[in-house]
Amino acid sequence: MMKLLRKILLLLLPSVLAVACSGSREFRLDAASDDIGTQNVTLIYYTDGSYHVESVPAIDGQFSVTGSLSAPTYVEVYTGSGSLLGEFIVEGGDHIEARFSALNPENISIKGNDDAEKLAEFLEKNRKLVAENDFDGLNRAVEEFVREDPKRFVATVLLTRYYTVEGYEDKVLELIQLIPEKYRRGNFTEGFEQMLNASLASDTLAIKEIRAFSVKDTALTFIPSGTRINLLMLTDNDSRGADSLKTMLGALRAGSPAVDSLRIVDLGCDRDTLLWHSSLRGLPEDYPKDVTRLWLNAGMAAEGIALAAPTTIPYFIMTDSTGKLLYRGPSASATRAAYGRIVRKR
Repeated sequence: MMKLLRKILLLLLPSVLAVACSGSREFRLDAASDDIGTQNVTLIYYTDGSYHVESVPAIDGQFSVTGSLSAPTYVEVYTGSGSLLGEFIVEGGDHIEARFSALNPENISIKGNDDAEKLAEFLEKNRKLVAENDFDGLNRAVEEFVREDPKRFVATVLLTRYYTVEGYEDKVLELIQLIPEKYRRGNFTEGFEQMLNASLASDTLAIKEIRAFSVKDTALTFIPSGTRINLLMLTDNDSRGADSLKTMLGALRAGSPAVDSLRIVDLGCDRDTLLWHSSLRGLPEDYPKDVTRLWLNAGMAAEGIALAAPTTIPYFIMTDSTGKLLYRGPSASATRAAYGRIVRKR
């Protein structure tokens, strides 16, 4: 059954969908928020095969951004402290006018793009479900939207961003088939495929031990026992200090301060220990201090970690105390959401 589902996924979820460029690639965002004052804000979005991170100053709560896109994409906006300020959909040629709220990220107003406006309407309508992490309620709301209006990119965004996969695998396959291929694009479906594959494999896949080196270059073996949940992060010099990763770690540690409830392990995939040590020394002071830092001699192919079949860096894997796989995927925000779902179920 699992092999059949994976074959279906490979047909339904192409990792990259070629989209013909038409019109302008340029877009502009003019945004405001009544409760952020003057500070830097950070935009994170996927375009042209990679994630793009851009920080801009907000003066008295107002900021503007211009950029270039070859296809519609989903954008997250964070405050300087790492809190989600808002989210929207944009494509080349758009002029987006937005009003965000740091105190209530779901209470946003968007003009300038039909998909962005529909996303804002969905979040406003289901604000309570999002705030209370009501995953069953959100699943019903997303399903209703996809069934009523599947021929939109926003349907893909809602399904991949707000739909809980675990326990609903068959329903996910049904909903995916409702969305025409032209509206399933790139990273969104690629990451979702990995999440669904992880959910399907979680009953049998387990990480028992990982051979690594400590910051003192001592060989050791990491085992998952001793904590309820282990978050294993595969990083390198280019990804370790990313704003999205730091934001996720801050949110997870704030929600689970007890180390015996959540152990976070940064598995360095740098080419050698010299580069790894140099990267660690360059981390900002506000980077979480209680992260266990180890180095993998063979990177993603290291014995123990290769079982989870990581596809890129950064990559995130969650296990329970027995090593059973709970989640895996390349997205920091999706990992944060998955952790919330896992904690809620336990």
